[in-house]
Amino acid sequence: MNILIFDATPHWSGGANRILLYSKELKKHGHRVTVCCLPESGLSKRLPQENIPVCVINPKYDLNLLIIPKLIQLIIKNNIDVIDICSPKFYWVAALAGRLAKKTVMLTRNVPYRKKGVKLLVNKILYLKLVDHIVAVSDKIKRELIEDFNIPDPKITVIYDGIDLLRFPAQKPGDTGTNLEPYRAAVISRLDENKGLECFINAIPKITQQISPILFIIAGTGSIEKQLKELTKKLNLSDKVTFTGFREDIPEILSGVDITIMPSPEEGMSMSALESMASCRPVVATSGSGLADIIVNKRSGMIVKPDDGNELANGVVKLLQSDYKQAGREARKIIEEKFSLQKVVTRYELLIKTITK
Repeated sequence: MNILIFDATPHWSGGANRILLYSKELKKHGHRVTVCCLPESGLSKRLPQENIPVCVINPKYDLNLLIIPKLIQLIIKNNIDVIDICSPKFYWVAALAGRLAKKTVMLTRNVPYRKKGVKLLVNKILYLKLVDHIVAVSDKIKRELIEDFNIPDPKITVIYDGIDLLRFPAQKPGDTGTNLEPYRAAVISRLDENKGLECFINAIPKITQQISPILFIIAGTGSIEKQLKELTKKLNLSDKVTFTGFREDIPEILSGVDITIMPSPEEGMSMSALESMASCRPVVATSGSGLADIIVNKRSGMIVKPDDGNELANGVVKLLQSDYKQAGREARKIIEEKFSLQKVVTRYELLIKTITK
């Protein structure tokens, strides 16, 4: 099967990592994957290292009809069987190109973009008329798509992000936490707006009032990094918070912490949170994320209200004061059962074979 994936993520993200992992696994299964992405993007640099073909195109804006002939040429040249569109910037142009080329078109939704008014009506045309099938990376996203656009249930399949369990091995008995003081908690995220990071930093004094000593690591970079560092200094937290910048050694970071925190008020399914769970590190996440459907509250992690510093602080404190190591083991079981890369890619593969018949 020849598969063409479209992605317009300029930086490295959970969505980009998902495409990298899926592409590598699909290649092992004998499929040929080509990825169309932005110039100088993380995928444009990493995929060639895996001998996965890349085509770089920047559509500039969502309805740039002028690039459709180029996309059709790309589809024909690579003898594509199915198209998977993973970014809004490519939704319309790639769907139209696929329709004109008479190919199967699917669309992957990995973030909760809810629409209202005219945008809702316009996107309804996209979902109901221009794509053959939709993949949602969380049950939350599927529910919202059905609620917002009245899309028939069978047209949407939930396929989770896959985790490479070899990269995040289960811990050995007796090695399920740092067993050191102070406690250590990490936030692994893009440092952008709407990730709940200001709420998290404002919650730290409330956490340290109840648990001490404790240190925090913020791994990632983004548009509000400077703003977050200034907020940390303003709250006199410089001795409590370490900003690491962008890191690729996530397994090593996770091995040195007790828990992780995912404060985003709206999230489809956080890849970094899943990697934490795979490493037996339980997560404090918000009820606005898809994690609320998979984490058993107070058993395999903690679910709190979004945009609420008091709730977030209490969730961190309660998790650390509980048997958080057992919660980490429960979290690992969830990943093994539902998020193993081989399992989710096999499901993706079966879906493609079904919709291209």
